[in-house]
Amino acid sequence: MRALTASRRRAGLLSLIVAAAAVGAAFGGAPAASAHDSLVSATPTADETVSTASDVVLTFSANLLGADGGNEVIVVGPDARHYETDCTALAGPALTTPVELGPAGEYQVTWRAVSSDGHPVSGTYAFAYAPAPGATAAAGSEASPCASVASQQEAAGAPDASTPAAPSGLVIGLSVGGVAVIVVGVVVALLLRPRRTDESSDE
Repeated sequence: MRALTASRRRAGLLSLIVAAAAVGAAFGGAPAASAHDSLVSATPTADETVSTASDVVLTFSANLLGADGGNEVIVVGPDARHYETDCTALAGPALTTPVELGPAGEYQVTWRAVSSDGHPVSGTYAFAYAPAPGATAAAGSEASPCASVASQQEAAGAPDASTPAAPSGLVIGLSVGGVAVIVVGVVVALLLRPRRTDESSDE
């Protein structure tokens, strides 16, 4: 009878440990399911018609990385010229790009940002510019004022084989889950191992 009670106790403990390990593995894998940061607001907004604009401001769902120039916003007018006047500035979740707009028409905003998880995200949208009569139109430029930064980023786009990549959320989640499975295996082996004390007591 004592041996049967001990066996039931071990079985109960085993069930609790397996359940706890499953919960731990589920939480450990949570980073793998997390999405990259997303654009939550823009000024000017998509499809908006503005009569003036001195900046294009994009705000994301979390603080961005890439303070070394990994974020870029370009603004191209209806004449296919660039109307950014300086490089994009990063402040927390916001990217701000100064602009001086030119002729009336549609302006295309193309952006690239380094998400808080280290992965690049990008997108594009358009707004319309309808200046007041007599407003001075900027001349724009053939290339972005940060074209050199963009070209450097493209050249450095391929990861250096000598530099190990940072572990992704998927890798971290799988690692935690694997450790949990190993721990459960060890505990199961210990619980199922015959105990001489129980056997001697029954005799």
